[in-house]
Amino acid sequence: MEFTVERTLRRRGMRWTSWGLVVLAGSLVWLISSVGNAVPGAAFVGVFSALAVWHGWNELRKARRPFRLQIDGRGITLHDAALSWEEIDAVALWHDRAADSDTTPPDPRLMLWTAPGVTLPRKQDRTWDGRNRYTLVSCSDLDQSVSQLTTALARHGGAHFETAPRAVRPPIPVTVAGPELSVPGGERTFTADQGAGRKAVVWTILALLCSTVFVLLNLYLIRHPEKADYDSGAGIPLTVLALAALVFWIQVRSSYVRWRKPLRLRIGGAGIGMREVAGEERYFRWAQIATVSVGPQQYSSDSRPCLTVWPLPGTHAHDHPSHLSDGHRAYVLPGLDRLPGGLAAVVPVLRAYAGERYAETA
Repeated sequence: MEFTVERTLRRRGMRWTSWGLVVLAGSLVWLISSVGNAVPGAAFVGVFSALAVWHGWNELRKARRPFRLQIDGRGITLHDAALSWEEIDAVALWHDRAADSDTTPPDPRLMLWTAPGVTLPRKQDRTWDGRNRYTLVSCSDLDQSVSQLTTALARHGGAHFETAPRAVRPPIPVTVAGPELSVPGGERTFTADQGAGRKAVVWTILALLCSTVFVLLNLYLIRHPEKADYDSGAGIPLTVLALAALVFWIQVRSSYVRWRKPLRLRIGGAGIGMREVAGEERYFRWAQIATVSVGPQQYSSDSRPCLTVWPLPGTHAHDHPSHLSDGHRAYVLPGLDRLPGGLAAVVPVLRAYAGERYAETA
């Protein structure tokens, strides 16, 4: 399959250039109509519109440059080089983190690692592991979608298509075995804090009791002002009751949240559903999963075991990952030791359903 960037860059360049010219014309009219008066705002707008025109012109120039990316059974062909799969160590989609939680994560970049001794006629990326890495194209520039690129890489790249960090598992073909639909018992659900409902009731009773005593004591002091001698310590029990009621109501809210939306893990023939406390469930179908692993969370001092799902590139594109590792997105469910049975109960079920997608515990 062949991938190009001409239409996308041309459309983007025309958009930037058109808007820039319109705003530039407006700023010039503004300046001309204000002759003799200092109008710094018009000059400021004019400078930025000129920058927009310049950016659009650069996009149009890039669209005219030759670019070709063809992926087939023989290898990867570029406009300036051709590599067979034997000359390619790995190829992967490299994701970057979004600017903040309210913005959509940017499209990934297509990265290629050549085999030892093989180079491309372009500048190499700076790396720390000594491997020859090249950035071929940003997926946001492609005329085709990321899913089409992922499909071509999975179909022709085989084990050269790196879908998870090598520290988690070596590259394997995307068409791995699993899940095993014959696993007895059907879907398994593990839910933590099963006693949260009972705790919520207990904390509610204590909170109501403290609040009632606090209100009654206030009413008594209002009706008997001669007893309200705060210099003798009459305000101490009121303060203690108010603080106790506040703490108990906070515990009520916490227990209620853990009761209504507890830590939960679902594993079945369709996929994996993960939900943290008070969060929304993230569900991954097996066809969207590259690897699942169990072990301590990366880049964290917490050594408790976590379940990490590494989705295939191109899936869950608009969802913010828990963290990124070597450009690969990871979604983490912490606190597996809090689930009923802990690791001893979760890992056998996960291994049975995940098949070759399961990476041994780190």
